[in-house]
Amino acid sequence: MKKIAFLVLIIGIMTISSALYAQTAEQEIVIQSVTGIVSCEVSTGKWETVTADKKLTQATQINTGLNSSLTLKMGERVITIPAMQKGTIEKLIASSSESRTGIKLGAGITETPVITSTQERTNISTASTRAEKINDEVKWIEEEKEEEKK
Repeated sequence: MKKIAFLVLIIGIMTISSALYAQTAEQEIVIQSVTGIVSCEVSTGKWETVTADKKLTQATQINTGLNSSLTLKMGERVITIPAMQKGTIEKLIASSSESRTGIKLGAGITETPVITSTQERTNISTASTRAEKINDEVKWIEEEKEEEKK
């Protein structure tokens, strides 16, 4: 009985580890389209312009220029990397998926308490109030317009 349980445990561990390995294995990344100037690092310090149908790895350094974009196909997913991005494909894909924008439905509206001011309100703007405080220290000389003199 103990041998059967041990055998089932070993088979279970092997199945789980193979499934995890299949998910983490690098997928083939193919460039679908390039707009503008996009380059990849071939070797340390050497950059090369990328073209459509080129195959890359997740560790490849990519640099997209101004007004350019890169569309990649990774398995069944199609990913677009926008302009002015630099980094490995893995990090750029992660950052593009994290920065999803939009309206979340079902978000609750919270109420905030209104704090009343203890100061008396005036119809004087902030800049005028500050200038009024300086008025005692600084002598303001107002110049008359020449049209008014005539």
